[in-house]
Amino acid sequence: MNRKNTTITTNRLGRHVATWLSLALLAFAAQLFAHGGFDHVIGTVVKVDNNVLTVKTAKGNVDVQLNDKTEITRNDQKALVGDMTPGTRVVVDVPEGSLTNSKARIAHSVKLGVASAAHTHND
Repeated sequence: MNRKNTTITTNRLGRHVATWLSLALLAFAAQLFAHGGFDHVIGTVVKVDNNVLTVKTAKGNVDVQLNDKTEITRNDQKALVGDMTPGTRVVVDVPEGSLTNSKARIAHSVKLGVASAAHTHND
């Protein structure tokens, strides 16, 4: 192999490596910053009344509409509206941007955690 062929092969390999590395970094960044088109309401349940879930967040209470398409889960298992008792920790996914504008906040999913210490009962 002469020097010219070696240089061309090395340059081509370098471009391929750089391209693949760039694509891998871009994919990682997209995963890191993506919300899947949803904003998150994180806090504890205040109440559920007429299919409206009120969540106490660090910034105040947020009302979120529940409908028949809202997925409610606990530990990746299906849960019920009745499982959302006051003090239960929740993460609610709502369409991106609905927290800052006048669109109705309809929950796509609600993930239930455990009741906070202040709301647990010792018998």
